[in-house]
Amino acid sequence: MILAQTELIELTRRVKWSAQARELATMNIPYRRRSDGSVVVLKEDLHASAQKGQASPKLRLSQVR
Repeated sequence: MILAQTELIELTRRVKWSAQARELATMNIPYRRRSDGSVVVLKEDLHASAQKGQASPKLRLSQVR
């Protein structure tokens, strides 16, 4: 299932598709674009990103000489 347009507006507090995409990217919520440019968020992706929590920091590997 996908989020309804009203749910997407409530989640992002944005009406324009480009602004919704920016907000979703900021919140690390995966989304897809339709051919007309509108944004689609799967409910499964929304719940999965909430369960993941904070991502662990990446390790830096340095060269030892």
